[in-house]
Amino acid sequence: MQERRSRQRLPSIRVTARVGIKRGFLGRDWLTVRVLDFSNQGLAFTGDVPLEQGDSFQMSLQLSTETGDFVVEKANASISNIRKVSERRIYGVRFADDNSAATLASIERIEGIVKRYKELSSRIFRHRTEKQA
Repeated sequence: MQERRSRQRLPSIRVTARVGIKRGFLGRDWLTVRVLDFSNQGLAFTGDVPLEQGDSFQMSLQLSTETGDFVVEKANASISNIRKVSERRIYGVRFADDNSAATLASIERIEGIVKRYKELSSRIFRHRTEKQA
Protein backbone atom coordinates (compact mmCIF):
# COMPACT_ATOMS: atom_id res chain seq x y z
CA MET A 1 0.00 0.00 0.00
CA GLN A 2 1.33 3.43 -0.94
CA GLU A 3 1.98 5.82 1.92
CA ARG A 4 -0.21 8.93 1.57
CA ARG A 5 1.00 10.86 4.60
CA SER A 6 3.29 13.81 4.10
CA ARG A 7 5.21 12.96 7.31
CA GLN A 8 5.81 9.77 9.24
CA ARG A 9 3.32 9.21 12.04
CA LEU A 10 4.62 8.07 15.38
CA PRO A 11 3.41 5.26 17.61
CA SER A 12 1.12 6.63 20.26
CA ILE A 13 1.70 4.36 23.21
CA ARG A 14 0.29 6.77 25.79
CA VAL A 15 -1.91 9.15 23.81
CA THR A 16 -5.62 8.83 24.59
CA ALA A 17 -8.37 10.58 22.67
CA ARG A 18 -12.06 11.29 22.70
CA VAL A 19 -14.10 12.32 19.67
CA GLY A 20 -16.88 14.89 20.06
CA ILE A 21 -19.88 14.05 17.87
CA LYS A 22 -22.51 16.78 17.54
CA ARG A 23 -25.81 15.88 19.16
CA GLY A 24 -28.58 18.32 18.42
CA PHE A 25 -27.97 22.03 18.21
CA LEU A 26 -25.78 22.60 21.28
CA GLY A 27 -24.63 19.26 22.67
CA ARG A 28 -21.88 16.76 21.93
CA ASP A 29 -21.42 13.11 22.73
CA TRP A 30 -17.79 12.32 23.62
CA LEU A 31 -16.66 8.84 22.52
CA THR A 32 -13.34 7.31 23.54
CA VAL A 33 -11.26 5.96 20.64
CA ARG A 34 -7.98 4.03 20.39
CA VAL A 35 -5.16 6.10 18.87
CA LEU A 36 -2.92 4.08 16.53
CA ASP A 37 -0.39 6.74 15.51
CA PHE A 38 0.15 10.45 15.92
CA SER A 39 1.82 13.49 14.37
CA ASN A 40 1.26 17.22 14.64
CA GLN A 41 -0.70 17.11 11.37
CA GLY A 42 -3.07 14.28 12.22
CA LEU A 43 -3.54 10.83 13.63
CA ALA A 44 -5.19 7.49 13.03
CA PHE A 45 -7.68 5.91 15.39
CA THR A 46 -10.06 3.01 15.58
CA GLY A 47 -13.36 2.92 17.39
CA ASP A 48 -17.10 2.81 16.96
CA VAL A 49 -17.93 6.33 15.81
CA PRO A 50 -20.56 7.55 13.34
CA LEU A 51 -18.18 9.52 11.10
CA GLU A 52 -17.60 9.41 7.35
CA GLN A 53 -14.85 10.80 5.11
CA GLY A 54 -14.94 14.60 5.06
CA ASP A 55 -16.82 14.95 8.38
CA SER A 56 -15.52 17.63 10.76
CA PHE A 57 -15.52 17.18 14.54
CA GLN A 58 -13.66 18.07 17.73
CA MET A 59 -11.13 15.91 19.56
CA SER A 60 -9.79 15.88 23.08
CA LEU A 61 -6.25 14.50 23.41
CA GLN A 62 -4.21 13.55 26.45
CA LEU A 63 -0.63 12.37 26.80
CA SER A 64 0.01 11.00 30.28
CA THR A 65 3.56 11.07 31.61
CA GLU A 66 5.12 10.46 34.99
CA THR A 67 5.72 14.18 35.41
CA GLY A 68 2.26 15.32 34.36
CA ASP A 69 -0.29 15.30 31.58
CA PHE A 70 -0.37 17.24 28.32
CA VAL A 71 -3.96 17.93 27.33
CA VAL A 72 -5.63 19.37 24.25
CA GLU A 73 -9.24 20.10 25.17
CA LYS A 74 -10.83 20.80 21.79
CA ALA A 75 -8.87 20.37 18.59
CA ASN A 76 -10.79 20.81 15.35
CA ALA A 77 -10.21 17.94 12.93
CA SER A 78 -11.72 16.12 9.96
CA ILE A 79 -11.74 12.58 8.59
CA SER A 80 -9.37 12.39 5.62
CA ASN A 81 -9.78 8.66 4.92
CA ILE A 82 -11.31 5.48 6.27
CA ARG A 83 -9.85 1.99 5.80
CA LYS A 84 -11.44 -1.27 6.78
CA VAL A 85 -9.05 -3.87 8.22
CA SER A 86 -10.65 -7.15 9.26
CA GLU A 87 -13.74 -6.14 11.24
CA ARG A 88 -12.60 -2.69 12.31
CA ARG A 89 -12.52 0.71 10.66
CA ILE A 90 -9.37 2.84 10.85
CA TYR A 91 -9.99 6.57 10.58
CA GLY A 92 -7.30 8.87 9.20
CA VAL A 93 -7.64 12.31 10.78
CA ARG A 94 -6.18 15.66 9.82
CA PHE A 95 -6.06 18.53 12.31
CA ALA A 96 -7.71 21.68 10.97
CA ASP A 97 -5.64 24.73 10.10
CA ASP A 98 -8.05 26.98 12.02
CA ASN A 99 -7.06 25.60 15.45
CA SER A 100 -5.77 28.23 17.88
CA ALA A 101 -2.03 28.79 18.25
CA ALA A 102 -2.20 27.33 21.76
CA THR A 103 -3.89 24.16 20.49
CA LEU A 104 -1.34 23.75 17.71
CA ALA A 105 1.53 24.29 20.17
CA SER A 106 0.11 21.64 22.51
CA ILE A 107 -0.23 19.17 19.63
CA GLU A 108 3.39 19.83 18.65
CA ARG A 109 4.55 19.30 22.26
CA ILE A 110 2.76 15.94 22.36
CA GLU A 111 4.37 14.95 19.04
CA GLY A 112 7.83 15.92 20.35
CA ILE A 113 7.44 13.80 23.48
CA VAL A 114 6.12 10.78 21.53
CA LYS A 115 8.96 11.16 19.00
CA ARG A 116 11.64 11.25 21.71
CA TYR A 117 10.03 8.22 23.38
CA LYS A 118 10.11 6.29 20.08
CA GLU A 119 13.77 7.19 19.48
CA LEU A 120 14.75 6.11 23.00
CA SER A 121 12.79 2.85 22.66
CA SER A 122 14.50 2.12 19.34
CA ARG A 123 17.96 2.71 20.83
CA ILE A 124 17.19 0.44 23.78
CA PHE A 125 15.88 -2.30 21.49
CA ARG A 126 18.93 -2.02 19.18
CA HIS A 127 21.27 -2.16 22.19
CA ARG A 128 19.53 -5.27 23.54
CA THR A 129 19.65 -6.95 20.12
CA GLU A 130 23.37 -6.15 19.69
CA LYS A 131 24.12 -7.36 23.20
CA GLN A 132 22.38 -10.70 22.54
CA ALA A 133 24.29 -11.24 19.27
